[in-house]
Amino acid sequence: MTRERIICVTPNAALDRTMVVPDFAIGRISRIQSGLAVAGGKGLNVARAVRVLGGQPLAMGLLGGHTGRMVAALVAEEGYEAEWTPFEGETRTCTIVANAEGVSTVINESGRIAPSDWSALAEDVCRAAARADVTTVCMCGSLPLGAPADAPRGLIERLNRLGLRVWVDSSRTALQNAIAAKPYAIKINRDELAAALGERLQTTRDAITVARLLAAEGIRIVVVTLGAEGALLAQDNLLVTATPPAIQPLDPIASGDCLLAGLVTALAEDAEFPEALRRGVAAGTVNALYAGGAQFPYSHFLRILEDTHIEILPT
Repeated sequence: MTRERIICVTPNAALDRTMVVPDFAIGRISRIQSGLAVAGGKGLNVARAVRVLGGQPLAMGLLGGHTGRMVAALVAEEGYEAEWTPFEGETRTCTIVANAEGVSTVINESGRIAPSDWSALAEDVCRAAARADVTTVCMCGSLPLGAPADAPRGLIERLNRLGLRVWVDSSRTALQNAIAAKPYAIKINRDELAAALGERLQTTRDAITVARLLAAEGIRIVVVTLGAEGALLAQDNLLVTATPPAIQPLDPIASGDCLLAGLVTALAEDAEFPEALRRGVAAGTVNALYAGGAQFPYSHFLRILEDTHIEILPT
C-alpha cells in the first residue's frame, strides 16, 4: 500500500477563540467585528491545512475535560480524521485578538498533564505511525506542563526507527531536545532557532549558516521562516529561498503551520524540495488573509502560488 497519510500531533491542543477587533487597545471596551472558535494548536492547524491542500491528515493529541470534548466535536464537524489520547484535566483555551492592521495579540494558557499522559500519547502515536499508509509525522507546538524534561526526544527516536519522516515545529527546550534526536526535518522561525541554539541570528545570512550546520549534522531538511520575506530551506547540498507576493495580512496566526502543511503535502506528492518550499510559502501567505487559522480556500492558494518565486542559491 502506498504510504500517504500525514499524522499531525498536537501535544498541547487548545480551543482557539479568534476575534477581529479593528480598534483594539488595552484598557478600553471594544466591539468585535467578527469572531471564530476553532480547534487549535499547531498540529491541528497543520492538519486542517493539509486537508485544504488535498492531503490526508490524521490529527492526534491529548484532550481533557469539557474543553477537550468541545475541541473533539469541532474537529469532527470539520470532517477530518482524528484519534485522541484522553487525560484527566482540562484542555487549554487560547484567545487571539486581531486589529485592523493585521497585528494579533495572543493569550495562551499553558496546559498541564501528568507524565503518564505523555507516555500514553507516545504509545498511541507510535501505534498509529506503524500503519502501512503513514509516511510522515509532524510534531507541532509547545509541550504542556508535566511532560518529561527530555520530551519529545524519546518519541522522535522511536519514530525514526520506524523509518518515518518526522517533522518538528517547536521552540525552547522542546526544540533543543528534538534537535538532539535528529528528526528528518525541522521547521522553525529565525527567533526560535536563535533561542534554541543560543546564537544571535541578526541577518538571513546568519540563519543560513546555522541551518546548513544543522543539516550537515544529521537533520536532512532545515526550514527557517522569515516572515514576509518567505522562507529558506537548507540541506547538505541544497540551499533555496522562496519569496511570496506582498499582501496586507488580516490574521497571520498559524501561517507557519500552513507553511509546514504545504511542505509535507507537496513532498507526499513527490515534489522536489524547491517546489515543496514554494508551495509551503504560498500556503503560509494565503493563510494570513483569513481569520481563524488554516481557513483559506484552495483556489486562493493557487493564485498566491503563481506569484511565489524560488531561488536556488550557491552552496
